[in-house]
Amino acid sequence: MSEGRQRALSLAFMRTHPEQAARVLEQQPADEAARLFEHVPARLAANVLAMMLPKKAARCLDPLDDARALELLAPMGAQPSIAVLRNLSATRRATLLAGLPTATGLASTLLMGYPEDALGAWADPDVLVLSPQTRVDDVLLRLSQATLAHPTIFVADAQRRLQGVVSLTAVMQAPQGSTLARLMQPPAATLAAHAPLSAVAAHPGWLATSLLPVLEPGDRLVGVLSHDAALRALHCVSPPKPPEQSSLMNVLAGGYWQALSGLMVSALALLPAVPPPPPGDDR
Repeated sequence: MSEGRQRALSLAFMRTHPEQAARVLEQQPADEAARLFEHVPARLAANVLAMMLPKKAARCLDPLDDARALELLAPMGAQPSIAVLRNLSATRRATLLAGLPTATGLASTLLMGYPEDALGAWADPDVLVLSPQTRVDDVLLRLSQATLAHPTIFVADAQRRLQGVVSLTAVMQAPQGSTLARLMQPPAATLAAHAPLSAVAAHPGWLATSLLPVLEPGDRLVGVLSHDAALRALHCVSPPKPPEQSSLMNVLAGGYWQALSGLMVSALALLPAVPPPPPGDDR
């Protein structure tokens, strides 16, 4: 198989099956995986890196130079980035934090203040927080200028103390003169930022909603945690025993890569080293 064909197949697999690609790369020597991440387009690589176990992802990121490491960390967002940064040396971590975009760097520094097994460490700070006096027409303008990761608006005062939540549906249906103070509802439940991660799976709030705000003492909003993200966090902190290499190969052989028998000799062959992109290629 030609080198160009191998590159195309590897990129296609990472693009369409990022979780499976993450599992394969977790099984590879760190230097081999790092060489692949060095040359894959940045956004694609960041998506796969974010789905890896943080310790494994950090081993892949650490050999890369600072510029390339930052190219991969920036698109990941604050929460996935900090999970990886926790597993780097203090010196390297400080260097990369200083190089992140200001908002991401500040949010990451905040999350770093929580121990890894606390809920606050896994909260997603990328939420839309507005004051109770914000008018609906201003909210719609903000929404047109940003892409929300979560379909909820959080209403808070100047000290970021949570006042209530507003759904996007409520905003879209409200008269333009309305303010968020009139539309907001109390959250169905909240999570304490310093609570242990081990207790999150059984939290009764999940019976009412799949997205809960995470609060510091005094109701200060840290971010949000979805039910899926909570389960992933538990998996990251206490990962199951890795499967045997032969079992991993059998799983992959039954899916996307079944037709690529020439690449099934080893897990690395499933994701062969991708050569540097030509000049002008999107990294």
